[in-house]
Amino acid sequence: MARRPNLSKRNVTVTDTQSLPRSSRRTSLARRPVARALVLLATAVFAGGATLYGATSSGAATDAAANSVRALSGAPAYGPDPGLDLNAPFVAIAATPTGHGYWIAATDGGVFARGDAHYEGGAAGLQLVGPIVGIAATPSGNGYWLAAADGGVFSYGDARFFGSLGGYHDGALPLQGVITGIAATADGRGYWLLGADGGVFAFGDARFAGSAASQPHNSRFVGIAGTNSGDGYYLVQADGGVYTYGDAHFQGAAADGVHTAVGIAVAPSGNGYVVARTDGSIVGFGGKTSADAPSDLGAMFHPVVGVAARRGGGTWVVRGYNPPPPPAVDISQDPFLVCTRAHESDSAGGYRAVSSDGRYRGAYQFLQSTWNNIAPAAGRPDLVGVDPAQAAPHDQDQVALYLYHTAGAGPWGGRCAGLP
Repeated sequence: MARRPNLSKRNVTVTDTQSLPRSSRRTSLARRPVARALVLLATAVFAGGATLYGATSSGAATDAAANSVRALSGAPAYGPDPGLDLNAPFVAIAATPTGHGYWIAATDGGVFARGDAHYEGGAAGLQLVGPIVGIAATPSGNGYWLAAADGGVFSYGDARFFGSLGGYHDGALPLQGVITGIAATADGRGYWLLGADGGVFAFGDARFAGSAASQPHNSRFVGIAGTNSGDGYYLVQADGGVYTYGDAHFQGAAADGVHTAVGIAVAPSGNGYVVARTDGSIVGFGGKTSADAPSDLGAMFHPVVGVAARRGGGTWVVRGYNPPPPPAVDISQDPFLVCTRAHESDSAGGYRAVSSDGRYRGAYQFLQSTWNNIAPAAGRPDLVGVDPAQAAPHDQDQVALYLYHTAGAGPWGGRCAGLP
């Protein structure tokens, strides 16, 4: 569905970094950033379904698809070798201007350079307030920025620091949700940060052209990409909806009620864009090529978390890693889950229950659309598109318990409210 927002919606443009409190400024890491308190839900998941911040990739070395890059539509494959055992999973990718390489960022700030991309440094080992959620390259190819979920920005190589939102979670700026992405301007003299609520924050010479923060929307915003002129940008929601601002030209959206989007990339030629989804598929618009999900994605907990368009044609998608829950953990006896199953399904089929009209499915009677929206936030993007009534009992328990912890008993009519 086309999303054409009113461009007068609120947001903040920050272009004068000298006006910001010194403690909020993040330089090229000549100085170690100071940790700041950031209150977030313990179960919050960043970057369109990436693993929780602080979690490691233990076990990923046995999963050939985890923490890897897939080359599509003629893009060359540069690695890294699959099955890396990392301290933190991959979360974002940025292509070099030549189209012969890319950088990959991990949630702990680690940066991996492949092809003709040069490593200029990373934030791994620093005491980060929030996980890294995005990476953007400079036009020269000699530097890049990392963006963190708390709005912090780290600059490397010839990337200049133009300001950040780090430390602005106390009402000084209208940051209603975590930051989920970063996009650089065409000349490299500025960048935009994207909030999960659709807010857009402009720094340096980046022009604020509007945001979706004041509009109702059904899912979080997960990706931003600038136009080649630098006078506009595209936003994409987790449901696949695309919003255009400035001189960005709307050419279609990937919303189908089933898949979860994780990012958007604009072709270096300026003609068209692609939307990447957790299952590994991409949807092309404006003449760009689409691609189906590979057969190795889904069951092994390695969702796509980022996308980059290549100069010369083709697309790269980067896959992260969501480890399966420990088999010894049995959450089915959680008091709220036990009570809810007693009301919803125990006498009507249990975990395979289906309502008479077919709309409500499984032990907790999920609508398919609700299930698809909640599963990625619960750290299970592999469950998007799975029939709740056919999902494993533990998976149903996990998604339902996450929804309860974030939304309370309201989705079930308020029954069993107040239970642990």
